[in-house]
Amino acid sequence: MGRIAEALKKAERERRETMRDTAPRSPVELLEPTSASSVAEPRSESGEPAASAHPVRAPAEGMAESLVTYFDSSSVIAEQYRSLRTRLLSMNPNGDHRAIAITSAVPREGKSVTAMNLAMSLAEIQHLRVLAIDGDFRRSSLSRLLNQPGDPGLADMLRGQATYEDIVQSTPIGNLSFIAAGRTGNRSAAELLSSEAMVLTFRRLQTQYHYVIVDTPPATTVTDVGIIGQLCSAVLVVVRMNRTPGPVVRRAVRMLQVNNISVAGCVPVGSVERSSRYGYYYGYSPYYRYYKYYRKDDEKQGGGP
Repeated sequence: MGRIAEALKKAERERRETMRDTAPRSPVELLEPTSASSVAEPRSESGEPAASAHPVRAPAEGMAESLVTYFDSSSVIAEQYRSLRTRLLSMNPNGDHRAIAITSAVPREGKSVTAMNLAMSLAEIQHLRVLAIDGDFRRSSLSRLLNQPGDPGLADMLRGQATYEDIVQSTPIGNLSFIAAGRTGNRSAAELLSSEAMVLTFRRLQTQYHYVIVDTPPATTVTDVGIIGQLCSAVLVVVRMNRTPGPVVRRAVRMLQVNNISVAGCVPVGSVERSSRYGYYYGYSPYYRYYKYYRKDDEKQGGGP
């Protein structure tokens, strides 16, 4: 009987370990380094295994592991980025070349991680040429996420210290390119972004790339996103759940709309209870369209954003 009891205890331990390793992760982990666990194989819209599916990857020359679409492409969170990608593609049925700015209402919402994961998700579609731009000259972070040189970058080119060819960098993903923020020198960010060189550069980028994803500063702190947004097809606003007050988000959206900038939606990220099951859906509010993580049992309770 002793051996039988030990065998039952061992089986129970293995079952619990398996459940722990395959449990869905919280959306808050979009903002933090992720562990190298693997879950269900991603599927395309047709239900077939995704062509880009691959096993968990080891860190590539210092790249941040919060880039889950690269390191853990089969994870639940990577699939959520693909859901966002699918919605953006469905909003562009003619396949026009698009530039999408990523902003937030306030700092430290996770917009840079979201911008880079979205760009990598788009680049999983092999026929698309994708470019990620660090347009946050004050607090640039994309170069650190990718472990790429921070200059020369966009600001250097706009002030005449680099050429277009100098600033476009390659990444570990063949059809994804990157432009760092660079250095503004003694010029203001608003001055450089408002220049004719910026307009001409964006026109060139949108002829060469199917999708340009631009990380920008928070909408309520500086005017940069109002300038960059004028050159983009639309703006996505990242909102951290259970942290950013609703009135602040609405004010950020109104500020963009006053400048005649199209707000494609909001992407809430943030902490939730680990014990719950999660879904992902697209919905509407009176002020903006939004993507929302939700708890399945909230449907019965009438849970809102």
